[in-house]
Amino acid sequence: MKTKQQNRYFALGVSALLLVWESVGCFAKGAKQPAATHGAATTAGAEKDSDLFLAAFDGDLAKVNALLAAGADPNAKTTDNGATALMMASLKGHTEVVNALLAAKADPNAKTTDTGWTALIMASQNGHTEVVKVLLAAKADPNAKRTDDGATALIVASYNGHVEMVKALLAAKADPNAKTTDDGATALIVASGEGHAEVVKALLAAKADPNAKTTDTGWTALMAASLKGHTEVVNALLAAKADPNAKTTDDGATALFMASLKGHTEVVNALLAAKAEPNTKRTDNGTTALYIASQEGHTEVVKALLAAMADPNAKATDDGTTALFMASLKGHTEVVNALLAAKADPNVKTTDHGATALIMASQNGHTEVVKALLAAKADPNAKRTDTGWTALMAASLKGHTEVVNALLAAKAETPTRRGRTTARRR
Repeated sequence: MKTKQQNRYFALGVSALLLVWESVGCFAKGAKQPAATHGAATTAGAEKDSDLFLAAFDGDLAKVNALLAAGADPNAKTTDNGATALMMASLKGHTEVVNALLAAKADPNAKTTDTGWTALIMASQNGHTEVVKVLLAAKADPNAKRTDDGATALIVASYNGHVEMVKALLAAKADPNAKTTDDGATALIVASGEGHAEVVKALLAAKADPNAKTTDTGWTALMAASLKGHTEVVNALLAAKADPNAKTTDDGATALFMASLKGHTEVVNALLAAKAEPNTKRTDNGTTALYIASQEGHTEVVKALLAAMADPNAKATDDGTTALFMASLKGHTEVVNALLAAKADPNVKTTDHGATALIMASQNGHTEVVKALLAAKADPNAKRTDTGWTALMAASLKGHTEVVNALLAAKAETPTRRGRTTARRR
């Protein structure tokens, strides 16, 4: 399962500020006036226009008004990325300056020439709700998309958890199902991944599709919320009929698998209550939610899955390992006990090299796991098919004395000088 969605969704954090800081660049106070080839406005009266750009960025209303009265162009653009004074004021949340520029006929829908940011997207990025409302009143397009990734103001605001702004954008007919052009994420998907429950509820009320999938790997909002353990969001999505059994398109993982991976017991319980299938296998390697929870040592999740009739003997399709094998390998004693109580087979061998749970627990020195497996009738003399090694050989090689003693007490055979094995003599 690819996990880029959990960390990425969008690199929307500081990108807007960095974008326009390049334009402000040497306009900063005390800096030398830039050459016309970098950052300077391109219309007549370039010096006034450049001063307007910086005054808007600084929120200097008096200077902005003075420059506009002196003929500065409110729609002048920088030469490097096409940013305008209105964008600067919107980015920084200078509402009065925004009003002044709009009154002077600044274009609320102008876009930067490099990535297509608008004043509305910039204000949405940084949480300036009043600026957003002013821009919308001036007919700023709530569905304008960035040209680099197709993100809209609503997607940006949703990712950042700006609830009132999201509501304002929705009231202005922002499309709740608009998708980015790079991976097809929606406002609901990104808000769910970040755990913004109130934003999620607002989007769902506006008919956002709870089952929309990203175009790259088929992630849904429910998967994103489940992976991150956002229980309230998960419950809201399930109430809106999000499919608990939807699969990613790249590896077939489900929301239950993702929640189990991270040990989010409450989310697992919510998904199971919504009829999430506990025995769904990933399409790439055949692992299940129980398998991954056992591997990671999430005891309570394991118990919840077993109570929902998860198969304790399901095998991975690539190597034949089971939940018990992985828990034993990792030394998760409580998980091992839970699986054995649910009739997990302690003598299953992997299909690649014939190892058993006991051999791996012995090799890694997990004494309590070894004892639990032996008590469940694990064969102390099972051999790997590739090397012929037994649990006793593996434990002896690694110097795990307590494990060796436990195996010998269970009648593990000791190797002879000729390589054969014999039961320990009393």
